[in-house]
Amino acid sequence: MKKIIALLVIGALLSGCATTTNVNIKTNVDGARVIVDGKILGETPVNSVEMKNNAGGSYQVIIEKEGYKTYRGILQKEDKMGAMAAVIVGYSLSFLLLPLLLLLYAPYISGPVPDQYFSLEAAD
Repeated sequence: MKKIIALLVIGALLSGCATTTNVNIKTNVDGARVIVDGKILGETPVNSVEMKNNAGGSYQVIIEKEGYKTYRGILQKEDKMGAMAAVIVGYSLSFLLLPLLLLLYAPYISGPVPDQYFSLEAAD
């Protein structure tokens, strides 16, 4: 029983590491306020913000600075198959059927591109 619990913990730790992306957000002007999904991340450049990967969702971003038009949009995303491979390896230590389920689910996991760049336009 202790071995099973240890394998479960190892699998959970490996999967947790694989489900986030460190994101850097830069703009053509420093000091712009960055808000992602309603959370203020700081002023540009924003470096190494850990963001969760998700299944099909998007990341709403607002970037604003006095004297410039406010940018409203979404962060660029990419498929995270490499991350899912780590999850599969982690869980395969403790489960027999879960890797198969994760392989079916893996194409739907995406996350933000690590380096994001936005260009703000001067206000009229």
